[in-house]
Amino acid sequence: MNIDSLFASVLGIIGGIIKISLSLVLLALVVDVFDPGRTDIVANLSGLINQFVDAGLAGLVAFIVVVALFYRP
Repeated sequence: MNIDSLFASVLGIIGGIIKISLSLVLLALVVDVFDPGRTDIVANLSGLINQFVDAGLAGLVAFIVVVALFYRP
C-alpha cells in the first residue's frame, strides 16, 4: 500500500463525513422551518452570519476565507 492510496482513502472518509454532516444540517434546517424552535438551527446560523457582519471589514475578509476554504465547485 502506497502513501497516495492511504491519503485518498482517508480523504474519502473525511469527505463522506462532511457530506453527511451537511445533509444533517440541511435536515435540521427543514425541521426548524416546519416546526420552529425544535432545533434552533436558524437562530444559530443567523448568529454565525451576524458575527461576520458585526466585525466589519475584518468579518468580510474572514467570510471570504471561510468560503474559499469550504467551497468546492
